[in-house]
Amino acid sequence: MISLIIGLLAIILVGYFIIKGHNAKSLLLSIGILLLVIAAAIAPPAKNSSGLFFVDISNYIYALFEKRGGGLGMIVMVLIGFSVYMSHIGANDVIVRILYKPLRHIKSPYILLIGGFWVASFISFAIPSATALGVFLMATLFPILTRLGISAPSAAAICASTAVVNLSPTSVDVILAAEQAGDTLQHFAFQIILPMSLLTMFVIGITHFFWQRYCDRQEGLQQENTLQHIDPSNILNNNAPLYYAVLPFLPIVGLFIFDDQRLPKISLGGLLILTLILSVVIELIRKRNVKEVFAGLEQCYNGMAEAFSSVVMLIIAAGAFAEGLSRIGFTEGLINVVQNLGTAATIMMFALVIITLLVAIASGSGNAAFFAFVELAPRLATQLGINPAYLIAPMMQVSNTGRAMSPVSGVVVAVSGSAKLSPMLIVKRTSVPLLAGVGIIVIYTMLLIPLHLG
Repeated sequence: MISLIIGLLAIILVGYFIIKGHNAKSLLLSIGILLLVIAAAIAPPAKNSSGLFFVDISNYIYALFEKRGGGLGMIVMVLIGFSVYMSHIGANDVIVRILYKPLRHIKSPYILLIGGFWVASFISFAIPSATALGVFLMATLFPILTRLGISAPSAAAICASTAVVNLSPTSVDVILAAEQAGDTLQHFAFQIILPMSLLTMFVIGITHFFWQRYCDRQEGLQQENTLQHIDPSNILNNNAPLYYAVLPFLPIVGLFIFDDQRLPKISLGGLLILTLILSVVIELIRKRNVKEVFAGLEQCYNGMAEAFSSVVMLIIAAGAFAEGLSRIGFTEGLINVVQNLGTAATIMMFALVIITLLVAIASGSGNAAFFAFVELAPRLATQLGINPAYLIAPMMQVSNTGRAMSPVSGVVVAVSGSAKLSPMLIVKRTSVPLLAGVGIIVIYTMLLIPLHLG
């Protein structure tokens, strides 16, 4: 019982201080170390213990740096560096221009609202940051929606809620989730996450139609035609040729081609490097300026460095926190309690989803919520004898969904500021569609993700 009490206090402290705006990396690492110190005092020493607790803790944390920084961490750094370079050369802007065009042909305002949500969700392939995507949509989609008669709160809600499911198989959280689930990236991303995301996105779009129309009628909002249309080409890199749209998707295509049947197998990191080399060669041929192209590559390197300080360190800190919970016996105690309640796997899935969702809403950070608790899932799944994906997939999805229901998240603050609306009003407009999405995520997990491997 003492292990459960200590573990619950640690989780509450993490959630509380993340909500208060404390640095999630330092917070998770500090509390993880504290838990490891407590474990050294109340738990039997590990088999490979040196006999000095501070030596064991230091060795373990350095081992995390080696494992996370050299394996998953390196993929994360290359991936983010690659994404930054795609933005620098204008490839991502070309994708945005292509996906943006279908919206011009939809005439019905509320049908356009649904279409705008779906198309903008696919733009997240090119703009993976929820805040950056929200700002872009406020400059492009928002004026069009309001000119066609959609109220400002409804249009802003669409712009704030597009990055709420994960569509990209090369996103950081999908890669981490696949690793923690003990699954291949191809299977986890395309067989589990993508179908769940598409179904959830469809339901959220339909719910937006009815909820935004209902809110408009309740609030007595009339059609507004005061804002002028802003052509997205004015804020995009127009120099990149149309075929550049293919470049960001080459690593995804490569996962299917380099499968050891058609062509020799290549890792995701290798595919990113191969695409990066190809992109540099194309840039050299197009610009014929070696100095300029090499200077552009510096953007990639800077993106990799930023990825280490922001994402990789968060993964390492979350690993220390999860290990601390495990060492004090929290996971075993939690398993025992849940098993006594019956239907342990379903209860555990609900518990992890609710914890992740609440922390994401309270903190405004999807990554902080997911990374903080994802390492618990495979440990719990192993002891329950179930498929880790049954716990991990819904956690990952609701971490993204919860972010758009948070009045303190970057995307909600940015959108509300641009629209001159209250963040709480935006949250009111996003909450019902996104809660419907959470319901679909949970139902999909229960019905379509196998509870047991094999």
